[in-house]
Amino acid sequence: MEATTNPALASLKDIQTPEVIASWPIAYGYWVTLGLIIMAITVIFYLAKRRRLYAAPKRIVIAELKELDPNHRELSSHVNTLIKRAAMSYLPREQVAGLEGETWHRWMNTQVKQPDPQLQVLLDKRYQREGLASGEGPVLKTLAHQWLKEALPIKMNPVNSPQTNTEEHKC
Repeated sequence: MEATTNPALASLKDIQTPEVIASWPIAYGYWVTLGLIIMAITVIFYLAKRRRLYAAPKRIVIAELKELDPNHRELSSHVNTLIKRAAMSYLPREQVAGLEGETWHRWMNTQVKQPDPQLQVLLDKRYQREGLASGEGPVLKTLAHQWLKEALPIKMNPVNSPQTNTEEHKC
């Protein structure tokens, strides 16, 4: 028996598959995710750079402190200058430059949680003729390094605020 062919089926061609798509457009969600990742990386890079620049005076002063000779006759004067210069990097010059003696030591003590009175004694030896004793140089460098690491960068707080008028604080 011979199969009867439908004339409508005879005019049909075989099924053709579409060409393979080499690259297709990426969905919007992927673009949004990519954009957010790029923005996050940019913000993290910006914040890290800003933090590094803010901490630069601390790093520089600590490096200069390490280079000082602990047996130098004027070590206490150099250390005091480094500490004051570091403080002026974070606060207005008018607020820090004029501090001397007891007011300078009180200000230094307010910047750290546990002030060491020996640092004050060793820094005061810059005014004495004999200066530091033979074993006090390394101690001064160690105490100054501890103070710099704890106190810097100096944050603005009521103790450090540039306002000097006491009537404004009463209101």
